[in-house]
Order: sequence, then C-alpha cells, then structure tokens
Amino acid sequence: MSDFFNEALKGGLDSLTADQLDELIIMAQAKRSESKGKKEIKTSDSCPFCGSIRIKKHGKSKKGTPRIICKDCGKTFSSDIDILDQNSRLSDTQLAALYVGIVENQTIGNLAQKMNVSRSTAAQHKLKVMDILFQRMMAQYSVLDTEGKHNFKFEGEVQCDECFCTVSFKGKRDPEFFIFTLKRFPRHNCSNADQEEYLKKHGLWTRVISIPGYLKELRENTKRYKRGISNEQACIVVAADDEKNLIAKPVSVGRLETEDVKKLLSGHFDSDSTLITDSHSAYPILAKSENIRHVQIKADKHTEGRYNLANVNGIHSQIEKFMPESAERIPATKYLNQYMALFTLQWIHKGLSLDERVILLKRTLADSWDDYKESYDSIKSRPLDINTKGQFPNVV
Repeated sequence: MSDFFNEALKGGLDSLTADQLDELIIMAQAKRSESKGKKEIKTSDSCPFCGSIRIKKHGKSKKGTPRIICKDCGKTFSSDIDILDQNSRLSDTQLAALYVGIVENQTIGNLAQKMNVSRSTAAQHKLKVMDILFQRMMAQYSVLDTEGKHNFKFEGEVQCDECFCTVSFKGKRDPEFFIFTLKRFPRHNCSNADQEEYLKKHGLWTRVISIPGYLKELRENTKRYKRGISNEQACIVVAADDEKNLIAKPVSVGRLETEDVKKLLSGHFDSDSTLITDSHSAYPILAKSENIRHVQIKADKHTEGRYNLANVNGIHSQIEKFMPESAERIPATKYLNQYMALFTLQWIHKGLSLDERVILLKRTLADSWDDYKESYDSIKSRPLDINTKGQFPNVV
C-alpha cells in the first residue's frame, strides 16, 4: 500500500465519528463474510474485544476448542466465545437466539421460547445486556473534554419533547408496598371479592379495616387509571438533532419540571444550536441557561415558520411501537433506563440489517465487558435515578 494511499486513508478515518467508524467496521465484516461465500456472519469473523477483522488461528484450548488471536489488540479468544458471561450455561444456539431477540426487542415470553429457557432466565439475560448498553450510553454522555465541558454535543437544530409511559411495578411482590405505600391494590379493576381475598391471604385485612375509610380509599385508587398526565406515568425526555445525536431517558413521574430537564440536557448544546420545543415552560429556562436560541411551537400548531417537531414526533411513535401499552410489553419503571438505551442503539443504527445490528450489539458488549461488574441482583436493587416526587421510594 503506497504512502499516498495510507495518508489519504488516515485523513478520511480521522474525519469519521465513532458511530461512522462502527458502521464502517460492520460493513467491512459483512463484505468479508460475503466474499467467502458464507450465508451467516459468525462471531469468529471479528475480534469480540476490539472489532478488528485482522485475526488468525492461535492453537487450541485445554478443551480442544480452536483459539484465535487478534493482530491489533493482541487478545486471544475461542471461536465460540461467550462475550455475555464466561460462566454462562447457555449454548451457542441459545446465545444466538438471545442476541437476535434483543435486537428485535421480542417479548420475554417469545424470547424464552426461542432460547428454550424459563422466562426468568430470559428476562435476566436480556436485562443484563441492556444494562451494559445503558452504562455505556451514560458514560458517553458524561465524558468531559480538557476544559471540563461535555464531549456529547447536539448540533444545529435540536428538537425536544416529552413522551409518557405508564408507571409499572412489574415483578414487585411485596403486598405492603402496594397497600401502604402506593395505597392501591396491585391490579386495577379487580373485584371487591378479589381485593378482600388478597388482603386476607397476606394478613393485611385486619390492619386495613382498622383504619377508618382506608378500604374505600384503596378501592377508589385501584378503580381506574388516572386520566391525562399524572403520577401514574413516567416522563421520558427525548432530544435529537439532524446528526443522529439522541438522548431518550426517563426523568420523572408526572409532568416535566425545569430542574429535571436541566439535569439531563445542560451542557450538551453547541453555542450555535437552536432548541425547538412545544410550549412547555421548562424549555425557555433551559435555553436561557444554555445561552442558545429557542423556537417555541404553539400547542395548536405543528410548525412555526420553517421549524417543526417532525423528527422528535417520529421518535415518539417509534418508542410507542417499541414499548406498546400492554401488560406483556410495558417494562417495569425501574428498568426504563435500560429499555431506552436499547431503543437508542436501535434508532441510531436503524438503517442496518438484522445481521449487522447483531454484530454491532456483540461488539458493543465486548468493548464494555472488561469494565462491567454488575450482577442481576445489583441491577434489580439499584435506586431509581428519576424524580419520583415522593410518590414511591427510589428503591422498589
């Protein structure tokens, strides 16, 4: 390869963003597999630690499994490496089904069926993968430059709005949490007889009827979901520019407050950015604190001059498809961060094929695995980082 070509190639790579480099590597891997006449892109076509395709055979392990060494990072691995958990009992086929199921955002029931495992096993593995994505996403948001400013910056026109997801305590089994903290029964629209049976079964009947009017209050609170925006909905702030920069993260229950949006977005705007929002009162304060231009679109309009909220509204519709309001699909509120991290990865790389997105997921996991120390129990007991406004504890 000539020096001229080397310099030209280096200059071109230097101008690419991290996401563009990821897509370039994926395209190269896919092309390499295609040239070999393979129908599937296998893990052994690239290094699971750095994503390089410059790999070669490196003997065998004690079990006789072929070993491979990466010429770029120098790390060795088995051709059937399990980058999720070296101690996992899942087979290669089950892991493949897991990665495809996560990329396709299959329900836990479907994922368990495809993996041929229990629902709890499928749920734990999916949550752990999504948590790695969340940790990586938050690390990207928090990186500072030499001047102490955020590296993650929105550019140009930035559209921002909120969407809402029903607050869910799926998986919570503590009756006292529902009866004396949330002050309602676990399930809405259950009959009076079912409610009485539930209280007696868990030894709470005597306590409840000893409080004047409390049983009636429980039943009223359980009767139906509250209409409109209420403390039974989690607020997800979505901000996006035209360069595929996206933040989609839950910040509170109920209506968005100024401090919640400032905590999430402050420091992430270029000085020449234009913030485009609806008429919510929090956004003008955010724009003023960031010293950027603000365009406010009135509630009864879809555009204001040449500005509109089409991009962020399109993202909202994708979030609704990603987490439809059904008992099977709606995630527990304490795991919303993880689901939004998966959604962000999906949205940014939505132009890639299924095989390419699976490769991207594996590469992301491999890049983050050395620094990831969380267990399923630690994720489950992690405090919520949203403003609960005193409606329920931060640890649920």
